[in-house]
Parts: sequence; C-alpha cells; structure tokens
Amino acid sequence: METQKDRQHRFSLPRLHMVSNSPEHRYPANELPGLVREITSRIPAVIQLREKHLAAKSIYDLAMAVRGSIADSRSLLIINERFDITLSAGADGTHFPGNSCPLEKARNVARDPVMGKSVHSLQDALTAESEGADYLVAGPVYETPLKRQYGPPLGPELLETICSNVSVPVYAIGGITPKNARQCLEQGAHGIAALSIFRSEANLCDTLESFNRVLKQCS
Repeated sequence: METQKDRQHRFSLPRLHMVSNSPEHRYPANELPGLVREITSRIPAVIQLREKHLAAKSIYDLAMAVRGSIADSRSLLIINERFDITLSAGADGTHFPGNSCPLEKARNVARDPVMGKSVHSLQDALTAESEGADYLVAGPVYETPLKRQYGPPLGPELLETICSNVSVPVYAIGGITPKNARQCLEQGAHGIAALSIFRSEANLCDTLESFNRVLKQCS
C-alpha cells in the first residue's frame, strides 16, 4: 500500500500557495484565469480555487479555465472542499477546511488527488496528518481580518511547533507578506499561502519577485 512518503515523491508541491476568493477581493471570478497565468508564468504555485459563492457548474467551468492557465507551468490546481469537482475537472487535488469530513473517507474514493487540510492548532495538525493529508495550511499566523473567525493568531512559535511535529509540508497563512515570510520559513514552513496579497495587480510583479527572492534564500 502506498504511504504518504511514496505519494510525496510522486508530486512536487510549489512553495507559493495562492488562495482565490473573488467576493472578498478586487478580481472577479471571470478575471481569475488571467491572474493565475500571470502568477504561474513567473513562479510555480499551488492555486487553490476557493469560490464558495459559485454554483457547482460555475466552479467546474472556472476550474477548467484556470487549469488551462497553468498547463505549461509546474503549478498545481487545488479545488477547495469540492472533491467531486476535483475529479470531474481533472484538478490536481482538493483542499479540505478544518471542519470537513475525515480525509481517509475521500481517499477511499480516489487515491491519486493531492489532499490538504486547514489546521489551527497542533492537535488539528496531528489529526490531519494521521488522516493522510499530503500538506497542511496552518494559521492564521499573524493578525488579519480575513482570518479572525478562526481565533487569535498562532504566532511564529506555534507555527514552529506544528512544523516540527509533523512530517508533511506546512504552508503558513494569515497576514503573510514578503516581509514576514522569511520568519515563517525559518520556523520550518515549507511555503507560504495568502489571499489578499495577490489582489493588487499594480504591485503583483513586485510582490511575486519579493516572495521568490525569500523562497530561494530560504531553500
């Protein structure tokens, strides 16, 4: 039977993780494929399609469009929660919220897709790893309005505790900027994940270059 380590050898997780969320940001869903193309042409990324306001058919159509945008890159397309759309659209995997069904239930249906999970504590992380998560998104690390519903920030210290107690890659999320990304990586994070930092197209190139520089320095 394939182990988590075997699975991780079959795919390479980029260290930049972009989470889309059109209703809360300035780019509407119909502009997302172009934004994704701009990002992935400069740096490999995990693109997590998180558009919970859309109907299933609209998410599927958007997933197909975004998949076309990353076809020539080393990036991955991950669908938030909708495992059915991951399978039907041929996406690379599914990201499960912290309160979703146990990952092993989805793994019983299909073993190939990458599966990640959001975690907000060390116990969350240990449970998600035991369920077979291929990666974790831990946060919020820093204070950010978009993540207040998940409680107070973890802080760099708890991020380090999570990273040092699991064997799967961990992405830091919540208030991440090029200025504090280094601290997260030095605490053991595989990479960084963000929503709002990518919403300003005017500064997108500079943002990506800054993230890429930090990621290379902390490789």
